[in-house]
Amino acid sequence: MVTYGRSGSTLVQGLLNTLPRTLVRGENGLYLVHLYRALADSRRFRSRHDKYRGRAPSSAFFGVRHTKERYFHRAVRGIVKDSVLGPVDPSSVDRLGFKEVQWHRVEPEEVAGFFDMMDAAFPGARYVLNTRDPEAVLKSGFWRRVDDDVAAQRVEAIKEIQQFLRETRPERVLDVAYEAVTAADQAVQDRQLVALGEFVTGDPVPTELLEAMRATVAQPHGPNSTAAQSST
Repeated sequence: MVTYGRSGSTLVQGLLNTLPRTLVRGENGLYLVHLYRALADSRRFRSRHDKYRGRAPSSAFFGVRHTKERYFHRAVRGIVKDSVLGPVDPSSVDRLGFKEVQWHRVEPEEVAGFFDMMDAAFPGARYVLNTRDPEAVLKSGFWRRVDDDVAAQRVEAIKEIQQFLRETRPERVLDVAYEAVTAADQAVQDRQLVALGEFVTGDPVPTELLEAMRATVAQPHGPNSTAAQSST
């Protein structure tokens, strides 16, 4: 889930975990950005020194040619999969993911390369783009410890990443609006819940699942919530 703080992302996280055989974890500090930078550094180093060939043990760059990116992508996939699964039996889960609000940590010049890495490590990865009225977001307590201008810049940076994903991976993104998820009009809410369920599972949303998702919306969600979650 690509979003910003106080967008209702924990509620959407709860909805995702209501879906069958789906496990979506909470925020992790976007440690993936460090893995991407490690890959980028390795790529630059290899490009700079590959001219020395590095084939003989006497070379200062012996073995540099063997730092293949496919090995890195495989490792990234393993790290993320294991950390998201945790103690959960992998045979019980078909869809894994996480929600994050610190996407602003990906610098503008890194965005394309970062999501190329994501595609290589997680082929076919899908992105839920959670949105909420920026004015409501920036008035929330989440942002009180951050300068107003900095907060607005961070939200705008994440909105630009969301737009990048819409333009570059349109078939693999879904916009989810907090205002629709929490709408008083049941028909509006249901359309959003059904769209989310179908996007993630690839199947129609049966009545009993829609009712479970409605019940999830009615539960409290947030950093300190202890509301019971649907099993995954």
